[in-house]
Amino acid sequence: MTKNNILIIGAGLSGTCLARQLLKKGHAVQLIDRGENHSTAIAAGMMNPMVFRRMNKSWRLDEFVKEAKAFYLEMEELLQQPLFHPLVIRRMLSSEQERNYWLERERLPEFQEYLTPITPEDEAYSQADNPFGSGRVNAAFWIDAHAFYHANLNQFFDQNMLLKESFDAAQFDAEHLSYKGVNYDKVVFCVGYEQMNTPFFSELPIQQTKGQTLRIRSNEIPENESLNRKCFVLPLGDQVFRIGATYEWDNPDLTPTEEAKNELVNHLSVLGNYDYEIIDQQVGIRPTVLDRRPILGEHQHYKNIYLFNGLGTKGYLMAPTLSRELSECMLEGTPLDKEISIERFYRKSK
Repeated sequence: MTKNNILIIGAGLSGTCLARQLLKKGHAVQLIDRGENHSTAIAAGMMNPMVFRRMNKSWRLDEFVKEAKAFYLEMEELLQQPLFHPLVIRRMLSSEQERNYWLERERLPEFQEYLTPITPEDEAYSQADNPFGSGRVNAAFWIDAHAFYHANLNQFFDQNMLLKESFDAAQFDAEHLSYKGVNYDKVVFCVGYEQMNTPFFSELPIQQTKGQTLRIRSNEIPENESLNRKCFVLPLGDQVFRIGATYEWDNPDLTPTEEAKNELVNHLSVLGNYDYEIIDQQVGIRPTVLDRRPILGEHQHYKNIYLFNGLGTKGYLMAPTLSRELSECMLEGTPLDKEISIERFYRKSK
């Protein structure tokens, strides 16, 4: 096997997962990251198997969830850091229609791994407002996004695989694939919401989607499950919870707002009249795509320059599988799924 020397610009979720896939295949990796990841700041790291509006499974769920669990448990061993936290999500059903969707789905074989049949105890659940009953979602989990980012970053740095700096486009030679005089076989941009300010892929439709969450402390909210309706309530331990999240399209501003805080407080009140204190308010910018699918693939003109971006809110579910698929595309020529391929935008521009 020919050993490639690969430059990855950005060591957030996509860049880190891709680096890990490439290292497992025996290739050399150099990452560039300045150590300020504003997508990680908002990421709850939650993997919810369901899309509740019509009670459907998340896109490619069955294949994603198996590989994601194995990947993050492997990362725990590698980094000697607890990252993977199994989770039960209790959905407080929002309407009679949603309840009927659930009752239909729970009988189907393809949903039985994810939806627990509603019991009388679920109907009578009393720790949150419960006008249409509740149901439990299984096979969910959350990843400690802050720990995942920083533990990987520190290990990459210790192993001389990380340049702690901003990418300097003036020192990148696209024709010869060199950066600061060092030549590479392939280059991958994993730059999140800053893609529109990056050469080569700025014309592609990555949106800058501001999100805000709250951390609260409460002795009244249950810690054994994640409550969900209008917002998510993620138990972090020691009676601390994360409440999220807001969506503000085309807004790269990193200032927390009173409007977002009030929105989250109002959404939490839908679940119950809990006593709590607000610890802090967190802000981040997500890279999202209008068609809700990530963008992966090679530049239409520059050979061996790639993009991996747009993971959005399901990023921690999708990243392990999609990073493997991109590595196979780069190294073995394996075609990418048409739903995620960069070609879908290049075709439109022709």
